[in-house]
Amino acid sequence: MPGRHSAPRAGASAVTYGAIGLAVVALAGTGAYLLVDRAGGCDTVSEHRVMADPAIAPVLTEITASASAEDLGCRSFTITAAPGADGLGAAGDPSRPDLWIPDSTQWVAKAADSAGIGFDVAAPSIAATPVVIAGRAGETQSFATWLDALRLHGLRIGDPLTSSISNAPIVGALAEADAGTVAADAVPAALVPLAQAQAANLHQTDAAQRLAAVDSDGGIAIVTEQQVVGDAGAATTVPATGAVFLDYPVVVTAPDTDRAAATDAGVALAEAVASDAGRSALSRAGFRGPDRAPLDGGRGVGDVSVLTPSDPAAAAQVLKRYAVLALPSRALVVEDVSGSMAENAGPATRIALTVQASETGAKLFPDNAQLGLWAFSIGLGGGGKDYRELVPIRRLDETVDGATQRQKLTDAVRTLPTLVQGGTGLYDTTLAAFRKVKEGYDPGAVNSVILLTDGANEDPSSITLDNLLATLTREQDPARPVIVVTIGVTEDADAAVLQKISAATGGTSHIARTPAEIPGVFVDAMRSRATG
Repeated sequence: MPGRHSAPRAGASAVTYGAIGLAVVALAGTGAYLLVDRAGGCDTVSEHRVMADPAIAPVLTEITASASAEDLGCRSFTITAAPGADGLGAAGDPSRPDLWIPDSTQWVAKAADSAGIGFDVAAPSIAATPVVIAGRAGETQSFATWLDALRLHGLRIGDPLTSSISNAPIVGALAEADAGTVAADAVPAALVPLAQAQAANLHQTDAAQRLAAVDSDGGIAIVTEQQVVGDAGAATTVPATGAVFLDYPVVVTAPDTDRAAATDAGVALAEAVASDAGRSALSRAGFRGPDRAPLDGGRGVGDVSVLTPSDPAAAAQVLKRYAVLALPSRALVVEDVSGSMAENAGPATRIALTVQASETGAKLFPDNAQLGLWAFSIGLGGGGKDYRELVPIRRLDETVDGATQRQKLTDAVRTLPTLVQGGTGLYDTTLAAFRKVKEGYDPGAVNSVILLTDGANEDPSSITLDNLLATLTREQDPARPVIVVTIGVTEDADAAVLQKISAATGGTSHIARTPAEIPGVFVDAMRSRATG
């Protein structure tokens, strides 16, 4: 460490302090704290601006305030609290901090991707805390895996797109899949209802709000161990597989001309946090050290295995797809009621299984989703039309004639067996449904047609497949896209044709080859919004 009268590196800003004493001065209106050393240990003191996650910023302020400038290498630190990359600013911005301490290394990769540059890291971790499951004392549940937790209805998780705490259960489940503990395809499937529920409930993005909701209403919330240590009303647990840890790296964000000095300052700050006084301050605040050793006094969740995905880039892609899933849905469900749907498929008819699958699939959609229902077979709509509107597209929580849209859809789906007759009028129906959804396009939602059929087009007077594909391609507006997701019921469905129809709009096609697969295709159809 530099000596008593060490000067800061060239290029670092210097501040001279002559009076005796130590003061922590609040910078009005900024939420920042400046350590001012007046003990006379340094001729000059270089000031460094640090942007830190709000959870750890107060502890860093305490640690630096208790150290002399000489102990810090003739440096002082102005610490400002900001979550994620908020307030980081662009390269070259004079207000950009010299050092950045986010709660997770994930943020460093995101910022690097966004800026197109890399960042030096002065210390890979100065503290740690596991992401845990919190509930009211005496009411917590046990989970074998994070995947099980993700499947829990009503999970208070926050926003995985903006919070490393909230995305930790997803990252944990992906690590479980990498280890073979859970099926790889089970994780994306679990994200569908989770994302849709988030689309309907955009509150509780803050862990404190989630804990307050648990305290008043019960249930469980995703938080960190540090956030609940000392809360007698809360109990915490982690799955048997382990937990994802937040790691608080010290990242150098100073311009190139000041990078060396900032790096040295980051190392000095990390050393201060690693000192006896620093470790004590971390522990009092509920943080573990970088070694992730359990908190003392029996606090927290104890010894926990660390979950880390084998491919962080793949995990990042899953979170990007989640962003699409979290958009509200606006969909027209179009169901085949041609005569072949009365044929048996195992213990029930194809139409009976389709009704069951439709009711199951509808539960995936939250109340803010907009859904409508058509049925189709040749001539069903009269006047040469092969389709009939059973329920127009509305929000599921909208009430019409004393019943919610959700109930009206359920009632209409249950009438489908009474409509079964005739041939399959696939092509005209597909084009009409595409145009109907496009007509009422909602820019704030994923607009789609979800079409179920067990056969091929049988209407000799309809447009041809080539004409259908050309028309869909021509009428698709990239700025207002409508995707067609097709679901083939049993091997009789023309898989090749359905694939071409979906591909023409950027959608995907799914085939339920056995009766048992029919309910599952609705989940696949929802997932396809993020892959099409």
